[in-house]
Parts: sequence; C-alpha cells; structure tokens
Amino acid sequence: GRPGLHGHSAGIVGLSEETTCYLALTYFTEPDPFADFLVHEAAHVFHNWKRTSVGLPHTRTREWLLAIGYRRRETFAYACEAYSRILALGTTRQDRGRLVADYAANWLPAADAVPGAELIDILREAVGARNGWARIRARCAPDRPLRISARP
Repeated sequence: GRPGLHGHSAGIVGLSEETTCYLALTYFTEPDPFADFLVHEAAHVFHNWKRTSVGLPHTRTREWLLAIGYRRRETFAYACEAYSRILALGTTRQDRGRLVADYAANWLPAADAVPGAELIDILREAVGARNGWARIRARCAPDRPLRISARP
C-alpha cells in the first residue's frame, strides 16, 4: 500500500526474481476466491530453475526444471494459481467445471496479463483430466525444445 517512486501504489502482491519469490502481507486478505499468489509466484520460480540447481541431471533439450514457453509463462502461472484454488474449492468434476465457469465470468485477470480464452480452455482441459497439472504444463510448453545455454 505504500506509494512507489512514481507516487502511486504499485498494487503488487507477489513478485518473483529468478529463484526467489516475495509476497506482500495483503496476500492474506485478498477477497478473490481464486487468488493464490504463493502458487502463482512459485510457478514462476519453477520455470526459472535449472535442473542441476536441484540435483537433477540435464540433457541437451532438458535444462530447465519445467520447460515453459517464454510467452506462456504468465499464462502458466495464472493457470496454476486458478487450478490450485479450483481443486481446493471443488470436490467433484462437476463442481470444478462450475468453478471454471465462475472464474471465467467473474475473476479473469486483466486482459493485458494473459489471453483469457486460452487460460479458460487450459483450465477446462485440466479439470476434465486425471492429472490436470500435467495438462497445464503441456499446454504451456515451448513450441520447440529448449537448448542449454552456451558454455565458455
């Protein structure tokens, strides 16, 4: 709630920087039933971690812990955030389908943050699947395999 350098409150509740995430205390008073900034920021951290950082082997095409397309990173984070809340709030597949519809009608993020139609399509697929997390990851994967960075 403190003003930024430009004199206005930034309204930022969560922020991730490489492999660290930060949450404001307002996270705990958010009225949005689909908001889970911790999951959102953790999703960003997961696509910023290299496999070797957590003791996993890497290959030429598997350097990152989660291979997420660069342009889909925010979509991935919002999908993870909403899906985690949908799982917590809905006990049956029908409940979860209704929650996706409610999210689409009332709680979508700002239009410039992510493509809303794609996000809802990802969530519908996830709630209909046995392993929705894998569906979210697959839908947000890069269009082509990632390469490891050049080494000197």
